[in-house]
Amino acid sequence: MGATQIRKELHQYIDKVDDRLVNLMYAMIQADQTEGNYSLSDRHKELLDQRLASHASDPSAGSSWEEVESRVRNQL
Repeated sequence: MGATQIRKELHQYIDKVDDRLVNLMYAMIQADQTEGNYSLSDRHKELLDQRLASHASDPSAGSSWEEVESRVRNQL
């Protein structure tokens, strides 16, 4: 089914569906439209730059996922 046909069916569906589903679909559309519209504060950018530089200088520092998971499971 092509996009044009899907659009037609969605329009027909929206005209018949209850308010709860209309609100859910509207919220999904709003979330999709605003998903890429965010920005980091200067402080967050600075922290990310520091962490990237730290990783670049010593990529082997830190823990693997397996090590982290093991430590967390041991604390439970």
